[in-house]
Amino acid sequence: MKARFVGNGVKTRVLHEGTGAALIMLHPIGHSADLFVRNIDALARDAFVAAVDLPGHGFSDRIAFGAPPQLATARHVLAVADALGLQQFSVLGSSYGALVAALMWFAAPERIDRVILVGSGSVFHPPAEQAGVLRQVQANGTSAMADPSLNSCRQRLANICYAPESVPEEILPVQLTSYALADRLAAYEETLAGVIASAAAPEAWVYERLEALSAPALVITGREDIRARWKMHEEGCRRLPRAELEIFEQCGHVPFLEHPERFNTRVRTFLGL
Repeated sequence: MKARFVGNGVKTRVLHEGTGAALIMLHPIGHSADLFVRNIDALARDAFVAAVDLPGHGFSDRIAFGAPPQLATARHVLAVADALGLQQFSVLGSSYGALVAALMWFAAPERIDRVILVGSGSVFHPPAEQAGVLRQVQANGTSAMADPSLNSCRQRLANICYAPESVPEEILPVQLTSYALADRLAAYEETLAGVIASAAAPEAWVYERLEALSAPALVITGREDIRARWKMHEEGCRRLPRAELEIFEQCGHVPFLEHPERFNTRVRTFLGL
């Protein structure tokens, strides 16, 4: 796995590896691309994998949203794909990252081959309901960002895993360092506030138009996810025209960390790698 920064003026950090068919990976709100530490190299054996720090997250610069953050972020990641020289690619998003991934497809369906949506209330819960969930997310994230330490970062991830031992100790110092940047907490709160405020803006969500998302889609969720209910994913998959559903048992909000081997195998199969 390697790291690079792309963009002029607004720099975006990308963790990447491999060659071949491209996969862009998008993390949950308030986290960073490091969350995919157990997946990038495994998926990159036969593909080019790029995990992106979303704007104002990890080590990427903030952007002026000028629109609901999820819409501005979808446009930004499409520009990152341009900077990486990617015309065609698949996209995988986790939680809020899955909403961004789906909005990218609606913005540029001709560029995106396949969509993978992981544990995402932002996609499969009604927007008005999701606003309440995001307030819980904010409380969990703020507790770590306001006083970043190894213990607070560890606890934040443990709170969303079924088994606390799933937390990857190797990424905690990196997460701690990103949280210590002067603008990270403000960027996190700005993003969340904008997403919550957009609950009544249909163009900023995909829940009401799942039937129109015609790309082949793989939906993966944990049975014990406290942020995204598996039954809503099941219902959403029935509305998606070309969807496959995989429910991981004894799994919380981040199945790619909690069950990486199974997750990587399932994604590789779906992508035909």
